[in-house]
Amino acid sequence: MRGIEVKNFLLAISLIMGLALSSMSQTSMNTMNTRAKFKATYILNFAKYTEWPAAYKQGDFIIGVVGDNDLALNLETAAKTKKINSQTLVVKRFKSPAEVSKCHLIYVAGASTSAVDPYINKAKEYNCLTVTEGKGLIERTSAINFVVVGAAMKYEMNKSLFKQQDLIVSNTLENLATKVIN
Repeated sequence: MRGIEVKNFLLAISLIMGLALSSMSQTSMNTMNTRAKFKATYILNFAKYTEWPAAYKQGDFIIGVVGDNDLALNLETAAKTKKINSQTLVVKRFKSPAEVSKCHLIYVAGASTSAVDPYINKAKEYNCLTVTEGKGLIERTSAINFVVVGAAMKYEMNKSLFKQQDLIVSNTLENLATKVIN
């Protein structure tokens, strides 16, 4: 009888430890993904407050992602329940500039122009809103660039790059940007 009690006790401890480790792992994943969740929320709002040419208002609303799997996962989760301007949201992951195809918005991870430019240059063949995250990328590379101000994630905007792509940005997005280049 004692052997059974010890086995049950060990089984209970094993289950508790397993649940605790699982919970710790989940908490760690949530902390790691917080930044990706913020970027996904921002990107969905960028899409919502930008107007595309008429040809882009039909079919799926496509967001391309380069080099950020956590962001892509967050956007894919959102795509299950959200639409952009009544269009079905589709997320495409691009691994090389040659793979970049027509999309409404593309996020390219990379802190340097040499890492980002090949993707951005390919995306500029389309009426594509370009989004990056890196110091100095707003000057000539991307229409929107994420920046960290203190502990907060913000963005800066280059309106001339919106115009080059025949995109119209809302005043709401412009007013919330930390820096706007005309």
